[in-house]
Amino acid sequence: MTLLESVTQLCTRLAPGGWHSLMLAHGLDLLADPLAAELAKPLTIDRSLPGFADFAVAGDRAIEAGAPARSLLFHALASPQVISDATGQPLQLFPTPAEIETVLDYVFSINPPTLGSLREKARGAPLALAVFASEYRCAVDTVHGRHADLCFSRTGIARVGTGPARYDARLRSFLPFDDADPHGIRVMPVRYSAYIAVQLKGDAERFGPMDLQADIDPQLDFWVPLHKLFNGSQCLQGQHLTVALDNHQINEKLRHIHLRHSGTGWQEPQISQPPFVVSEHLAHWAADADSGPGLLLPDARARLVEPVEFQGQALSFVMPANTGGMVHGRHRVAADGSIDDLNNYADVEERVRQGGYRALHYQDGTADGWVRARCPVLVNHLPSVAAYSVIGPPDFYPLCSQRHLMHWAEAEPTFANSDIWHARLEALSNVRYCANLQLRDQLFSPEDRGISAIVALVDQAGAEQNAALSGPPRTTSLPDGAAGVFGPGWEVGWVREQTPEKQWINILAGYQMASPFPEDAKICAALGSFWPGVAPDSARIFEPRSSLHSIIPLTDEEIGVGSSVAWDNQRGPQLLTQDQRLIVEYHAYAHADYTQVALDGRFSLCLTGRTAQSAYQQRVLAMYRVYSVLGAASDKQLRNAWPLLSLNDVQRPNAELDIAQEQSGRVLEGSVQRFLLYRRGAVQIAQSDFRLRHVDVEELVILLLSADAILIKREDQPWQIADESI
Repeated sequence: MTLLESVTQLCTRLAPGGWHSLMLAHGLDLLADPLAAELAKPLTIDRSLPGFADFAVAGDRAIEAGAPARSLLFHALASPQVISDATGQPLQLFPTPAEIETVLDYVFSINPPTLGSLREKARGAPLALAVFASEYRCAVDTVHGRHADLCFSRTGIARVGTGPARYDARLRSFLPFDDADPHGIRVMPVRYSAYIAVQLKGDAERFGPMDLQADIDPQLDFWVPLHKLFNGSQCLQGQHLTVALDNHQINEKLRHIHLRHSGTGWQEPQISQPPFVVSEHLAHWAADADSGPGLLLPDARARLVEPVEFQGQALSFVMPANTGGMVHGRHRVAADGSIDDLNNYADVEERVRQGGYRALHYQDGTADGWVRARCPVLVNHLPSVAAYSVIGPPDFYPLCSQRHLMHWAEAEPTFANSDIWHARLEALSNVRYCANLQLRDQLFSPEDRGISAIVALVDQAGAEQNAALSGPPRTTSLPDGAAGVFGPGWEVGWVREQTPEKQWINILAGYQMASPFPEDAKICAALGSFWPGVAPDSARIFEPRSSLHSIIPLTDEEIGVGSSVAWDNQRGPQLLTQDQRLIVEYHAYAHADYTQVALDGRFSLCLTGRTAQSAYQQRVLAMYRVYSVLGAASDKQLRNAWPLLSLNDVQRPNAELDIAQEQSGRVLEGSVQRFLLYRRGAVQIAQSDFRLRHVDVEELVILLLSADAILIKREDQPWQIADESI
């Protein structure tokens, strides 16, 4: 079947689902015969119709040769904003991912170039057969921000899960939710494609990269897509192509534990073999026809974490000392082979810190690796440039973007400065490190520092400025939705290596992460969302420690108060009266074992995962405003003195809100949140149970917060309007 026949078939399928009338509103008849002429004719685009406001102003045809963003049919099929027909009624049918890819291939099949003409377009710059992860995005999320467009990165972020992938055709996006199981987490795939690409220095006007760093990017080389490659004779003039993608993924966390620490009981050559190194059953290419080519799917597993076996026996090792919480070692193997849970000991943290005992190894399905293209026709003409593949842990805020949060924090006028987190806020797309140089076949180089950047098709952004419209919340597999790298990261870590020229360089590497990944989750979450936008903020769940405090506070519902499902299966704090004094009782941080939570299948993103970007940001701002009222806006130590005990959305009518408004003389408009904080005293181990911590309450404070004002009540005092200028 030719591409035109495939496009005709999908137009015929979609037409009765509202698409025929919708496209007729722009002058396009999906049922025209011949369809090729109809797709090529000039149209009068009605950009007032929902979903078309950010279609490129320069676009005036259903298919514009080599220009997806100026091709109306591709935009309509790929944009998550196109969900209703010309009368505003919901569309009844939606394209499959394979159909969207077919139309994209058709865009590049019109007037197919020769390899020589592409070299002329490159103006002498190097060309290669390169692989990119890609997404079609609404204007606000594109490299240039002018109109909806394709975005590309040579780094793709897939995510592990316990269930098969779920595609939401309406959103044109995959989602991690399992509606039948609050503890189910679906795998998240990445779409990879092969392009003939050109190597260029960073250039904001021509291709980017996104958020161009003026002091770095104009000196760096970036591979930028020129022309999409696909099977058949319609891709390159005079050539019949066969394009295939190969992938290699590897999880070698266990190996690197034994490389970094001596005396573990394991060494070479064993640690360079399974199960210390795993390169099978990590990911596979989607085989169903509706998925289309190039969709890399992590293998779904029964549990996010599994025990490791070696030669038919549970794999154990001598726990090294001082791992900083990066290695799980809480399940000690006794001399008789029985398993001793160290969480049942009062001094569990000290035992783990000292190490020296045999512990069980656990493994997750995270990995890093590469995806590269094979095309026999081009093998002697173009070098092959691989993409860096990351299979990361679940994202508990899949609808929130690290980049959005970064830009919002920089622009939010309420903040004295944007440095309100415990670590620097950064998106992986802004990191300029090279990819893992130790991967099989050594496909990456130290000079290739733009691998996690996001770029656009070269010279295809229009000069016009559309309204920077954002689409509905949806997930992303590109690096702007992932965390940057620091201590060590979340999706991927980093190491410093020395080149043969004795230069130290920074390298992205999956093996630098905690083993297994829930050890990272515990540290990052308990540090008050160490990686904003990724780790939930569990600082309020555990007893006050060091100078830690809540930054993106979890609601009572999200920590499992009442009958709701806690994201991490931990019991939240409780306000109690003991010996005629108020205390807050916590489950101790030392006795929280997130690896055990994963083994029990009790992680959940059914609540946190629904949080939209605006709601996330509003919660960060609200917490900051509450600290400001308490005089702790920029004092982290003072923030630590005011732990958050409860956070809820106020449902009207509400008696407490009515009294607060009456006593203060201020009516709170719109949505209202209720914060309960306390000024803490001494922290003690509970006499009844060493797993619990009791914290003295010196003062209780209730705050009701709206967008415009905060009402505050201290102890027995009446409600007052809080002074936010403190």
